[in-house]
Amino acid sequence: MPELILYSTNTWLAFNIATRYFDNDHYVWCTPFFDSDGHPGYAYTVAPTSCPKEIYLSLMKEVKDRDNHSSKIKDNKVGILKGAAFKRAAGVITEEQEREIAAVVDSAVHQDFKPLLYVIPYDKVVGILKNVPIADKAHPLSAEFIIESLPRDHFDIIELERK
Repeated sequence: MPELILYSTNTWLAFNIATRYFDNDHYVWCTPFFDSDGHPGYAYTVAPTSCPKEIYLSLMKEVKDRDNHSSKIKDNKVGILKGAAFKRAAGVITEEQEREIAAVVDSAVHQDFKPLLYVIPYDKVVGILKNVPIADKAHPLSAEFIIESLPRDHFDIIELERK
């Protein structure tokens, strides 16, 4: 039987901030389905807002089109800043580093939010997976997980489209 894989779409900027400031510890929201068509419809639901393929393609389009109203880019900025505040509170980064991250996010351009697909072998992360609470899932029956501290050597990165 093939090894179970989890997928997550993240931004180039989020990846690089985690690499530089958080000692290669990455926060991810993931699912075992890359595409909503990649599973039997009677078994699970993969809503577009939690589907790695849909997120990747829509984010790529918004980046390419330099969409100033992109909700995905706005949400990513908020997420990076929340992550920096969390890491400072945990003693991982200093207040000065948190300000640096905020300055980086503030000066980031559209291309900095290009999507990256994380491919995560389930057996490497089974002990650190957390189920997403039903209220936070895109659909109550979807298979969605959070990994709060994913080491870099536990996943691979794929770029589906380059510019």
